[in-house]
Amino acid sequence: MYRVLLLLCAGLSLSTCDITVLLNSDIPLTCLPDDAPVLVDPTYTWSFTSAHTQENHILEEKREILNLRNLNNTQEGEYKCVQEGYLEEDRFKLSRTFKIRVEVPPPTRGWQVVKVVAGSDAMLQCKVPEVFFSRDTEKPPVVWERETKNGVVLLKTEENTDDQKKDDETPQRFFWDIREHDWAIKISQTREEDAGMYHCVITNTSERLSVELEVEASPKPRCFNHTDPWEDCEEQDSRSGKATLAESLRDFSASVYADLKGPKPETNLIFSPISIAGALYNLLLGARGETRKQLEASLSLPPGFSCVHFETKKLKKEMKDTLGMASAIFYSPEQELREAFVNQSLEFYDAKPQKLTDDSKQNVDLINEWVAKKTNKKITELIVDVDQVNSFVLLNAVYFKGKWKAFFESTKKLEQFRTFSGDLIDVPTLYSSKYNLQMGYVKALQAEVGKFALTGKNSLYILIPPTTSIESFVMMENNINKDSIEAMVFEINKIQAQTAEVTLPKIKLTVDTRLEALLTNLGLSDLFSKPNLCGMFPGETESFISDARHSAFLSLTESGVEVAAATSISFSRTFSSFSALQPFVLILWSDEAGAPLFMGRIISV
Repeated sequence: MYRVLLLLCAGLSLSTCDITVLLNSDIPLTCLPDDAPVLVDPTYTWSFTSAHTQENHILEEKREILNLRNLNNTQEGEYKCVQEGYLEEDRFKLSRTFKIRVEVPPPTRGWQVVKVVAGSDAMLQCKVPEVFFSRDTEKPPVVWERETKNGVVLLKTEENTDDQKKDDETPQRFFWDIREHDWAIKISQTREEDAGMYHCVITNTSERLSVELEVEASPKPRCFNHTDPWEDCEEQDSRSGKATLAESLRDFSASVYADLKGPKPETNLIFSPISIAGALYNLLLGARGETRKQLEASLSLPPGFSCVHFETKKLKKEMKDTLGMASAIFYSPEQELREAFVNQSLEFYDAKPQKLTDDSKQNVDLINEWVAKKTNKKITELIVDVDQVNSFVLLNAVYFKGKWKAFFESTKKLEQFRTFSGDLIDVPTLYSSKYNLQMGYVKALQAEVGKFALTGKNSLYILIPPTTSIESFVMMENNINKDSIEAMVFEINKIQAQTAEVTLPKIKLTVDTRLEALLTNLGLSDLFSKPNLCGMFPGETESFISDARHSAFLSLTESGVEVAAATSISFSRTFSSFSALQPFVLILWSDEAGAPLFMGRIISV
């Protein structure tokens, strides 16, 4: 910390600066002022002449700035800097002198310091030796004074108490609190303007005891101005609300994939961005302040987009024939929930809070049974324990089953799936010699893409890199973002459907994903420390996320695509065939949502 008491400088070169600093302070000395001529290829020479011995020393410092640290009186004296360099073709020499004086700070224990929070009482003590007063008189042996911007004023004595009350026309807040040898005063309900220096002056003497009162502003309640319900959606009939939600879901999906895929494609991946988003949307209902801003940013929502919950409810209704989406809230009986949050969770997400029990195993069964029911028993073990500290659990589950609009031929023939290493693995397949689909090369992804139509307004897109090398796959994965996904859907939908020989591996897998790192990487670090969830929890109790999970199931069979999730493709050599017997990326797309429902990659089968 630089603590400079006095700094006086005059002129430019050959100038002198008088500087007074406190003992043990640090200060930087800059060779020349900012308006000095700029020399080319400058060199610097610093020297010091002691104020006490008059000895002169050349210092080792050769740079523009000399940093003096922990100054004491042995460092008092003149510091001179000489700068040499060229100005155009002439060589110049400029100098500057600093006169440094070190001053001992005033004693800090000459008075008492009292620190209080505004609104609380303060006691200012004045212990007076008995020799200064007589017990035979009722008159206090002291008077209290206070320093103000207008000078020192008498604060309180018996003679001026009544007059003060009349003049101020405010309730008296200054009281004697007399104990043995202590003529203290008590200031009730302190205010920030009460801060300052107070002096207890012993009558008829020059003796005084000083007290410095520091009054900190009283902290506002954590949920001050953050308890109102989520605001109404003013434009319920606007098409822009649906478009905004769809765009944010596409952006969020790409962001989640980019984080979960990791630096190398080593394992299979399947997740539902719409399930993760759905859980965060429900959480957003209770978020306020900076936590709300973080959630909106991580979900790629415009700041203050009040219609997010209304549009999510509409989307859920539109997709109900093909995508089942459900939300639930489980909470401890000791955990209070704001009435507005409960009502709006039920209104927008059909999530009615259910109470947890005192039995951890019973709570695990309760939650997993709900998940199993909502995912058609495809996910039966989302969580493994519910600690006593877990007072609130928010769930989202989705289930989708879509049939192919074209048919695969019944076959038990095994085909060979080629891995990155070049190994060939025999796998059961889905095969059609005459499958009708749209497919083509998407430059934005650098991938061959096949679109497989499903019942409803849904499609499965399979993305296959140009080669089976890991480098080619990584390049394709790195190209996946909101814009490239939009380009893929737009370009493939322009291509005329054609008949092709298609081979896909049969797939049945479940992938469990811990979401703590994902949420942190998305900018939601507040959720794990001190989130502002004042719209959810009443009082000043602080809650934070202690566990976040996601489990997703994928099945590709002759009948179609079946996927489920809970939040807790290939490059064709010719256009006459489409084979995904190598690592590929898949995207389950909903035209109704205008966004992916599921995303993933298949590295091995």
